[in-house]
Amino acid sequence: MGVPALTQEWMDAYKAAILADPEYKQIAKDWEGSVSLVVLADPDKGIPETVYLFQDYWHGDVGDFVVCDKEKAENAKFVMTGDYSRWKQIARKELDATKALLQGKLKMKGDLPYVVRNIKTVNKVIDILGTFDTIWPDEV
Repeated sequence: MGVPALTQEWMDAYKAAILADPEYKQIAKDWEGSVSLVVLADPDKGIPETVYLFQDYWHGDVGDFVVCDKEKAENAKFVMTGDYSRWKQIARKELDATKALLQGKLKMKGDLPYVVRNIKTVNKVIDILGTFDTIWPDEV
């Protein structure tokens, strides 16, 4: 049975999947900083309001993974914003997150050169996102 996307239960499953990954700790040893994913409202797809997801990463450890308010999300070191459909495509490996940023399909606030230097870490956490069964709001 899957986990409903964009819920606290989903964030807990995502954090557990990252912690369970045997390579994550080594790959992410140099990463410092929180990341927020902002999923823009799309009532037609079952997302009535914008959803804010805060994730805290620190040298291979994982801190808070929470659904939060706009203020907390905007105080993350990196804030990535996109449409629900884009995030779903990324989770399903139908769209590469780096390409999405470069093509303007996702927007990022934060230090882009830092992200580029640590792209293996970024790619690893995105790969893990698609490893657990998710129930998407527009498929219910």
